[in-house]
Amino acid sequence: MSEQLGTIDELPTEYLDALTGQDAMPLWPSLRGILPYDKPIHRTVPHVWRYEALRPLLLRAGELTPMEKAERRVLMLANPGLDGEPFATASIFFGLQLILPGETAPNHRHSPSAVRLIIEGDGGFTTVEGERCPMTRGDVILTPARLWHEHEHRGDGPMDWMRRWW
Repeated sequence: MSEQLGTIDELPTEYLDALTGQDAMPLWPSLRGILPYDKPIHRTVPHVWRYEALRPLLLRAGELTPMEKAERRVLMLANPGLDGEPFATASIFFGLQLILPGETAPNHRHSPSAVRLIIEGDGGFTTVEGERCPMTRGDVILTPARLWHEHEHRGDGPMDWMRRWW
């Protein structure tokens, strides 16, 4: 079936130039490499990230980089099958985020929705569109796509959470 899709080399040069001029490209020549019909293509591999091994590295990030320089101090969990791409799966980002006492991660927004599972700490909160959500170990906080939010920590000791974007 893939031979019926055509290749990029079969398309006229002027057509490809016109597409490039519009920052576009044809899907059909590479469709089966992206969406295989006969079997799934898995680049990710089963992998375990151990919090007890990552926690000291996360705390070290707090020593090495002040919030003013980092804005978001996050260790990205990169699946070894994705060749260094910052994703736990082909389409999901996971990271461990750290905020220290007295710090504020400034207001921002992003297109993906976010889920935060609080791993450690008390006295922090996420403010979403002006509404304060207290953060305590074991809490789950959802931030819908494109909403302004910030994080602040008024407690003692580190506060960290697992964040997921999709």
